[in-house]
Amino acid sequence: MIRIGATAALLTLTAVIIAPTAEAAQAAPATPAFAAAVFDEVLPRSLAAHNIPGAAVVVVEGDKTVFSAGYGVSSMDTQAKVDPDRTGFLINSVGKSIAATAAMQLVEQGKLRLDTDVNGYLKSFHLPDTFPGRPVTLFSLLTHTAGFEDHVYRMFTPRDEKLPSLAEHLATEIPTRVRPPGEHTAYSNYGFALAGHLVELASGQSYADYVRQHIFEPLGMKNSSVAQPTPDVPLATGYRWDGSAQVVPPANFGPEPPAGDGNIATPADMGRYASANLVPGTFSRSLLDQLHGARFRNDPRLTGMGFGFSERRMNGLRLVEKTGDSPGFLSVLELIPEKNTGVYLVFNGGAFSGDAAAVTFEALKAFLDRLHPSSPVPALQALSGDVTRFEGGYNDTRLDFDSFTKVRALAGGVSVNADGDGVLTTSGIGEGTRRWTQTEPGLFTDETGARIAFRETDGKVLLFTGDDPNTSYERMSWLGSASTHLLILGVALVLLLGALVWWPIRALVRRGRERHPSGARFATSVAWAAALAIALFVAGFAVLMSDFSGAAVALTSGHSPLLSATLVLPDIALLLTGATLVCVGLAWLRGWWNTSARITYTVISVALVAFLGVIASYQLVGLPYLA
Repeated sequence: MIRIGATAALLTLTAVIIAPTAEAAQAAPATPAFAAAVFDEVLPRSLAAHNIPGAAVVVVEGDKTVFSAGYGVSSMDTQAKVDPDRTGFLINSVGKSIAATAAMQLVEQGKLRLDTDVNGYLKSFHLPDTFPGRPVTLFSLLTHTAGFEDHVYRMFTPRDEKLPSLAEHLATEIPTRVRPPGEHTAYSNYGFALAGHLVELASGQSYADYVRQHIFEPLGMKNSSVAQPTPDVPLATGYRWDGSAQVVPPANFGPEPPAGDGNIATPADMGRYASANLVPGTFSRSLLDQLHGARFRNDPRLTGMGFGFSERRMNGLRLVEKTGDSPGFLSVLELIPEKNTGVYLVFNGGAFSGDAAAVTFEALKAFLDRLHPSSPVPALQALSGDVTRFEGGYNDTRLDFDSFTKVRALAGGVSVNADGDGVLTTSGIGEGTRRWTQTEPGLFTDETGARIAFRETDGKVLLFTGDDPNTSYERMSWLGSASTHLLILGVALVLLLGALVWWPIRALVRRGRERHPSGARFATSVAWAAALAIALFVAGFAVLMSDFSGAAVALTSGHSPLLSATLVLPDIALLLTGATLVCVGLAWLRGWWNTSARITYTVISVALVAFLGVIASYQLVGLPYLA
């Protein structure tokens, strides 16, 4: 669902994008022995190294399952072994490919159209006409180009929580339309939930009933369900490693089944689904071509989006994939059309920490190295030129602009710098600093063959990566960039911490020697209290972020007293800062303290305003944090 941490790690590792060799022609087919040699070696070792309780893998060739195995345990309490035929896992956003399949079946039948305004189908609510003449369509929903902001706070719920109907949820949780449809991709769970509701309206069935009757039953997927509430399918327990023990996250489900919430399947069933995506039968060849083909590209020279799937390249092969994660599960479906092969991997731990993604890459890379070996990338044909116009700080466009979760932009940005004639360096795309050489105008390639591209339009500069066509970045102004905001926050915090330490020391040293008016003493106390509130706010976030996967769980489930308490502190600081600003005027008007002390007090007041001003731009001050 949210693709926090796990997706970032997976895309970091897939920077190893290399071309096929002549030996590829002699590569072995995915026989049971070949697959077993790879996965039986990689998965047990890697699960232990990354503290993941269990996993399963299924490999198919055409309509045949050639390998299926479970590793580790489905429950730490019972120590039940993972059984790919019987153990259910949450497949999360892999379910978006199922929603896309359902929608495209109805397109084939003429009951839905890709280019029609979705408001023409909706009955109980409508999307606002934010961009007249630029309606949201089924095409834009299925390619993540509808232009919605992204809500993540409390997106997951406990399994037993009573949920509204899909229509009720969609009507009350309409996200802001922040850009016209079709401009570029920005991953949207709401968009796929809305596509699933269109399936309901066009078919006259609930989404769960339609999927069961038209997808799961024809494919023999007897242990799979997208129903809410979730039926009693034997389900593995999802876990999160907190550094010392396996912890069960409080929430893994949610109100948007077409986006993947509560979608359960056994690995064996997902093998059947993978085969159906390789061999026409239940799904027609034209439908599969629509799902798997590049229907939208942020840049024509990069990988693209299908309907519910996306492209990437490894070992010179085109992969059609869908991944999904929630606090306790990671699920990955990889189709390799050129080899008529599919691989499905699923884990009940290590999702938000990125550990399961790391294991996925290691296992998949080992498998592809046997299936289709690779060779070094050919020497780059550099295109010289001034590339300083691409420099700057870029933010991920997948943000919630009306909620405090916009603060993700502080940690998810990309920095781009010119490094000579036709050369750029980046940080924030993968691990560390990467060096890119311009090979075509606005197109850059690194030593592994990975690509990034820039688009300049209407005064904006957009950055796209070939690693992930789901994601787009927009360059920010100097004042609006994450680096500038972090600098302001850092300087302000240093000043405020200095006041927190120095003012009590000064008061103790001068106790009995100086007598200030009660108003001056109140002014010092209120500014000190405001600084303390901000220091506690920073400390709260620091504790949360010390365990990244734990922070992601707190953010997406809302089940965190520490997060709730931390979010109140800026409002307290705001009230105290207002009083501090009044005291600044009174201090200068009435001559409290000496001149240097009044200047110091004024500087601290400015630091309070600067800090609160920056975090207010991320909706961390005032009632919007409750959104």
